[in-house]
Amino acid sequence: RRLKRIFESRYSPVIHAWSYKTNYTSAVCNIMHQESSWAEVVSSFEYDKARALGVPGERIIFNGPNKSKAALERAVAEGAHIHVDHMDEIKLLESVAQSLGKIVEVTMRLNFDTGYTEPWCRFGFNIESGQAQHAAGAIAVSPHLKLTGLHSHIGTFITEPRAYEAQVRIMAKFMRTLEDSSDVRIDFFDIGGGFPSINSLKSIYLPPEQVVPDLTEYADLICGALSEETRYRK
Repeated sequence: RRLKRIFESRYSPVIHAWSYKTNYTSAVCNIMHQESSWAEVVSSFEYDKARALGVPGERIIFNGPNKSKAALERAVAEGAHIHVDHMDEIKLLESVAQSLGKIVEVTMRLNFDTGYTEPWCRFGFNIESGQAQHAAGAIAVSPHLKLTGLHSHIGTFITEPRAYEAQVRIMAKFMRTLEDSSDVRIDFFDIGGGFPSINSLKSIYLPPEQVVPDLTEYADLICGALSEETRYRK
C-alpha cells in the first residue's frame, strides 16, 4: 500500500503488478490482488494459476522468453498483455494473431546500459546495437501486431535510485525515436521491479537500514523523469 501510495501521489496513472515468480503462494497472490495489483507471470503454470485465482486476462502481464504457441493462443484470446523478448517470439505471436483473426497489442522488452548497474542483456532487445529498432520495425510492418508498450528490467536489489531515472530517460528517448519515425504510439512503460527491501541477503556490509534508500527516493526520480519526458507529448 505504501509503495502504491508513494508512486500514485507523484504520477498518474500507475499500475502495480505482482511478480508470481517472486512468490506464487496462493494466499500471497490473493492478498496482492485484493489490493488491486495485477498479475505478472512468466510461464504457462503462472498464467494458469493467475486465472485460477480469478485474475481476468486483461489484468495479466505475460512476460518471459519461453511462451509456447498454446500459451500465446490462450493469452491472446483472453486479452492478456503480452511482452515479447526475441524475434522468434514476434514471429510466433504474429502467426497466432493471424490464425485468430486479431490485431494484438504488444510490449517490447528492452535492455541497455544505464551507467549505474551491470546491464541485463540476457533478455529483450538491445538498444545500443540497433536490435531494438529492428524489432520495432518488424512489429510495425505486421498487419497483426501493434506496438503499444516498452518494458525493461534493469536488475534486482538496486540501491542506486538514479539507475531508474536513467532507465526512464533512455526508454523515453527510444519511444520518441519510434514515434517520430513511424506510426507508433506508446501508451505505457513497464519499468520492472528490483527495488531493494530492508534485508541483508545481498551480502551488504552495513546495516540495511543505512544502505537501502527509502522508496520515496526512487519515486521522486522515476516520476520526475516520467513527467519531464512526457510533458510535451501530443
